[in-house]
Amino acid sequence: MATIFPREEKAEMLFDKILANPEACRRLKRTFYDAIDSGDEFVTENLPAKQFTAALFDAYENKDLTAFLMAVCQNSMFDLLRNAFLIPFKFNADGQTNPYFLTDEEGKLLENLPIHVKEKEYEKFRKVYQKRDKVKMYLAHGYKKRHYYDSETMETQEYKMGEHDGVLLIYELPDTVKEKKTEAEAYAAVWDIMMELQKELPNSVVYYGQDFLQEEGKRFDEMGVFLPLEHFSDRLERHIEKADQIVYGK
Repeated sequence: MATIFPREEKAEMLFDKILANPEACRRLKRTFYDAIDSGDEFVTENLPAKQFTAALFDAYENKDLTAFLMAVCQNSMFDLLRNAFLIPFKFNADGQTNPYFLTDEEGKLLENLPIHVKEKEYEKFRKVYQKRDKVKMYLAHGYKKRHYYDSETMETQEYKMGEHDGVLLIYELPDTVKEKKTEAEAYAAVWDIMMELQKELPNSVVYYGQDFLQEEGKRFDEMGVFLPLEHFSDRLERHIEKADQIVYGK
């Protein structure tokens, strides 16, 4: 039988990097246990005993770790990695807009936004906005998510969490598709940058798009560094400079 989600190809390189880093291992373990502890507060009811048991047996029979994790802690394998800030979020994963751009490339608010933008947040963004080559800056709305079983239908559902407005910095990176890298290999290639960002800018969120950007006939991978204003409002300009230094290795 098929697994719930397609398996990531060549994920071993990424897993090896995580295993070799004690802090990454601690972060993943903490995220796993936090997810279990928050089960009673989760937006959905915990699975009834029979459905829980069936989910465990299905996971065993299909050798599907994600099915097991969803039954135990309402997270897929890669939910845990993303929510532990160990791999990037995909731009617009599963056809859903994330992050949601609130401004255009000139730093002006877009019209007819489905999300209310606080005037104070926009003013703070305008104070730091710069138009630069190879780095684009936006005010954006982003979120994390997790997957779980519906307690009645046992269908896979998504739950959004950690929704924030913040400054989104988008960087052009070398095209990994031409190098025939899988998505997991691409994540491994930017993993050191992610770990440095979490060390220097805790609670920043990294987005990644493989072969996502096209300019002047050239294709680029795109990495976004999202700085939620809830955490980075103070000294915002300095935080942006720090992100630039980390991404470009200065």
